[in-house]
Amino acid sequence: MADYSSLGKRIRYGLQKAGKTQADLCKYTGCKSSTVSMWCSDKVKNLSSENALKVSKLLGLNQIWLITGKGEPEGDPVVALDDDETPSDDYVQIKEYGVRCAAGNGCEPTYEEQTESVPATYRRSWFQRICVNPEHCKRFIVSGDSMEPILFPDDRILVNMADTSPIHNNHVYAIVYGDEVRVKRLIQLMNGDLIIHSENPQYPDETIHKGDEINFRIIGRVIDKSGSGGL
Repeated sequence: MADYSSLGKRIRYGLQKAGKTQADLCKYTGCKSSTVSMWCSDKVKNLSSENALKVSKLLGLNQIWLITGKGEPEGDPVVALDDDETPSDDYVQIKEYGVRCAAGNGCEPTYEEQTESVPATYRRSWFQRICVNPEHCKRFIVSGDSMEPILFPDDRILVNMADTSPIHNNHVYAIVYGDEVRVKRLIQLMNGDLIIHSENPQYPDETIHKGDEINFRIIGRVIDKSGSGGL
């Protein structure tokens, strides 16, 4: 099995896959050759959010995978169709929804289809490869900066609504906590406690102790994201 455990290994994979060179990265990102060389040498563990976005775009990589090594290497599976093109059976369209949770309703979220938004078109083969039924998925808009540099305000996330248990430890989920809808990384501890983790270090972790989940609910697991990266 290929080893993509370091940032440098993931960038080198992307360069080979895209047929690009370090010089191409320098030109596209505006960084010095010595900086790019450090990225590819396993001596750098993190990229700035701006550079991570540029590298992932140039190399066609999933930005979350590039930064963390989690998920799939390939880039955005959303397909751009011509205005007059009708999706065939090889594609599936996922609508966008607003989600909210009113106080006192037992953490039960409500969903409202965003009729002004154009549904996103995905390859059906992508859902088959990751073993997810597209009928169980919805797209939502990200708000807030607590998950930067993984997710930025106005990014779109694709959520598998059938995946409502944190068995995928250390993955990103859409959740309801109290009367607030959030997108967070969930970390299950050995004692049954659950850590609600934000990627942005300005936001401290929160802990849900086993047995205290009355105001907590998982909407679903985030399986894809797309967006401008906040730029």
